[in-house]
Amino acid sequence: MCFSFTKDTGSRARRRIRLAKRSQLILTFLFLPAVIFPHNIPEELPVWTHYGRAGTAHLDEWGGLGYYRIKRVRENTFYDLRLLGVFIRRETFATLRYKSSRKFDAFPRLYTFTIVSMRHSSGSKLTIRYHYNQGVGAFLFQVPETHLTTELALSYDMSDYLHDTQKTSYLKGGLFWDVDIKRSSLAVDFEYFYQISDVIPGKDNLTRYELSAELNTDVGNRFLITVGYEDEFYLETDLRNVRAVYLGLGFRKLLPLTF
Repeated sequence: MCFSFTKDTGSRARRRIRLAKRSQLILTFLFLPAVIFPHNIPEELPVWTHYGRAGTAHLDEWGGLGYYRIKRVRENTFYDLRLLGVFIRRETFATLRYKSSRKFDAFPRLYTFTIVSMRHSSGSKLTIRYHYNQGVGAFLFQVPETHLTTELALSYDMSDYLHDTQKTSYLKGGLFWDVDIKRSSLAVDFEYFYQISDVIPGKDNLTRYELSAELNTDVGNRFLITVGYEDEFYLETDLRNVRAVYLGLGFRKLLPLTF
């Protein structure tokens, strides 16, 4: 009985050794390509682009126009800073806007965003309006030549940023359409701000829409001719609406930045 037990134990031990050797051999073949040909996915570098433009614009009369924009795109993140100024003899209109957004990794058609802006319009008696909104956006459709997005956000602003701390709250909705056709591109933005905070006695309801459209055409791969339209329309009839059209010559260039 002792001899039989020892023989059986020895057979099982030899089988374990053979199985271990086979497992080692299989693992070696599985991992050998990874060792010989390591696969390192390079980290995608950000793409920086800046734009500049000078030209003429019309509010109540013709005047000068200045514009600068810089944006950074990296994988699922987007940062954009824009400055637009229109200057005529008796009126000025200027906006400074910063937007950041990030797509959801699991749902790349959805993204979150934050916008901070300041606007000055002497025609609307707007010294400096500070505005902030944050929300969620979605790509309604997206193909190489065009895409349409929509956004929904809660926002607030201070219409007299330098002299008053009173905030007005809004529910914001927007549609944004971009089209690229050969050497031209078209961007149309529509935003609607519905005031949800109570109207203060003696002050106006600031519910409004903002519409902008811009057509860019490449000229000789070095310059852009731009035709644009800006509209800020208040539903309160006592407030003055601002409409501007402009024509400019500018550039679009990549920046050699890696951060």
